[in-house]
This record gives sequence, structure tokens and C-alpha cells, in this order.
Amino acid sequence: MSAARDDDRHDPGPPGAGELPPDAVEAELGTPLAERPFAEALRATPELADIAVSLLLVAFPEKRLAREAEGQRTVLYTEPPLAKPERRRLLDLLFELVERPEWRERCAVAREVRDVRGTRLELLVPLAPDAYDGGEALVGPFEGEEEAQAWAAGIAEPSLAFDTVPCHGRHLVDLFPLGELLDE
Repeated sequence: MSAARDDDRHDPGPPGAGELPPDAVEAELGTPLAERPFAEALRATPELADIAVSLLLVAFPEKRLAREAEGQRTVLYTEPPLAKPERRRLLDLLFELVERPEWRERCAVAREVRDVRGTRLELLVPLAPDAYDGGEALVGPFEGEEEAQAWAAGIAEPSLAFDTVPCHGRHLVDLFPLGELLDE
């Protein structure tokens, strides 16, 4: 896990824009990150990870942030952990974000997920069907529910279950580990 910080993979904007305060950077913490009381705040797809970092820094300036890549998603952590009202506030902000025209057009999703792993917030842009290469993912959009179901059925990964999710007149396929259903 590494502390959140902008890198040179995108246009950082004007000088100083997007930079984290020094106390939010792992190197400044002193204690190894794994030994600090960080807790997951949300998971985001790459397109939205940096926006989520900025949103967390503005909404909760007293928090320290860390990020970790996990598969195709970035996990963002805060120290101290978000309290329940702060999680609710963050989810409301995420809902506002995905309603912006540029994210609505791409069927971006903000959601709270509850499963055997616990409760977590997610901020996702679906993966294009032709870019899917296996595993847990949100895929789409598809023009209709039948098209989404046919695509998901064609994957035939026995370790995965799926749901189709309506999104602004189109549909997404939410693929998740079947073991999570069996553990419930």
C-alpha cells in the first residue's frame, strides 16, 4: 500500500494542483502504513481514483489518505477511519459526482456494497465488454437487459455470479464471486 499522491500519468493542472499535503504522504508518517489505523474508505476504477482522492481531501481535510491497487480497482484508505455519518456524506458526494453529465454518459456508478467481506463504498466506470479479461467486474453498457444477460451467460466462468443493473436506459453486468453467495 502506498500513500495517495498524484503522478505524471495525467495532466496535473496548474503548479500545486492535486498535490497532497505533506502529512498525507506515507513517507511523512514515520510508522509503517500497515501498522497504522487506516481503514478502507472506498474502491474506485482508474478513471475515477484521482477524482475520489481529491474529493476525500476536500471533504475530510483532517484525514490522512493512502491508496493501494487491488486488481483493476484502487482502494482508498483514511486515517482515522470514516465514521458512519462521514461515510453517508461521502456516498452522497459520490452520487452527486456520477450524476454529472460526463460520468452519467459513461454509466458511472456510486454504490454501497454489503457482502460477506463487509460494507464498502464503490465508485466505478464500467469496463467495456471487449476489454473484460475475467474476474470480478462491472461491465457494459449494453443496450438492453437481454443483451447484457446473453453476454454474461457467454462468459461461462463457473466461479462467478452476475446481476444485470439498469443504468440511464441501458444495462450493466455486475460480475462477482459466486463464493460470496454461498457464504451468506
